[in-house]
Amino acid sequence: MNDDFGASDVNHVEPLSLSHIKGQQRVVNTLETLIRGYFNAKSTASSKNHFFGPVILTGPPGTGKTLMAKTIHAELGNLRMEQVSGDTLNKRSELSAVLLKADGHTTVFIDEAQGMNSAAQHILLTAISERFLTTSADPAKLTPLSLRIALKPFTLILATTHEHALQEALRNRMRVYCRFDYYSVADLTEIIRQRADALGWAYESPEVLRTIAQRARGTARQALNRNLHTCWQVAHSHDHDVITETDVREAFRLMEIDELGLEGIDRRYLKALCESDGATLGLLSAKLGLPPTTIQYVVEPYLIREGLIIKGRFSIRMVTERGRDHLSTTAGPDEPRRAANGYVTNA
Repeated sequence: MNDDFGASDVNHVEPLSLSHIKGQQRVVNTLETLIRGYFNAKSTASSKNHFFGPVILTGPPGTGKTLMAKTIHAELGNLRMEQVSGDTLNKRSELSAVLLKADGHTTVFIDEAQGMNSAAQHILLTAISERFLTTSADPAKLTPLSLRIALKPFTLILATTHEHALQEALRNRMRVYCRFDYYSVADLTEIIRQRADALGWAYESPEVLRTIAQRARGTARQALNRNLHTCWQVAHSHDHDVITETDVREAFRLMEIDELGLEGIDRRYLKALCESDGATLGLLSAKLGLPPTTIQYVVEPYLIREGLIIKGRFSIRMVTERGRDHLSTTAGPDEPRRAANGYVTNA
């Protein structure tokens, strides 16, 4: 068991060094180089007003941005991490309280930074560019009695899934820009192995881990928090402490996740499209009984990314040949399998 990990819950095990991070290699290489340069400069020059960043981590949900922020904090050796969500900082008083408490040993990590409104973003921009915070007795407006309070140097990390929602001036102030992407199956398999080994969760074979990785939609969050955890729980339900292939099959049957990571609603979506030979968002919403926004922002992105559907003229959704093949040859956990000719098989 790796001594660098010390938790018993799948969500609480975190690497303490960039060398332990699996996947996102471009991001890791960039940060390793810049952090090494930061410490070299700090050792040869005055440490006054010397700080790392600011850093922005951007990319799809579940790709490790929060984990990377905590690892940067650990690498820098900062003593305190102030982790807040962007939508909680939309009052001047709330943002000011966070910034005024920060010092050279503090990492301020703003997750989902796109949740900050334009006023909060402007205050943060001024704070990191001028290292001053302007306060007033009347928070609603600045008065002649407003005070400019100098801020101590601190490490700022922003994480966002929608970088376009951040002001361009604020984005341009970020000295370290890290863009995350979806993981390969090989990288996810390594991430799962690392976490299972750290927790002491035994598994029957490497193929068990690969199966868990294949059904994670390219995200570490689903691979660990949902897939691995559920497989472990299923193993425990059978009173053994080794995740077997049988446990994995049962876990994914319970979650209704097929070989490509599609859930029941995804297959219903594909089936509805096949039956309609193309459909609008409104028609699909009526057929599936789901709000259009749920279909557009929850169901469709993964299907488009995997090349299972396309959007044609007038936003007509259509199933691709790959989508039809997957639907015809891959059944859900409780569905009969069908060959490409449409006949039910016993597989």
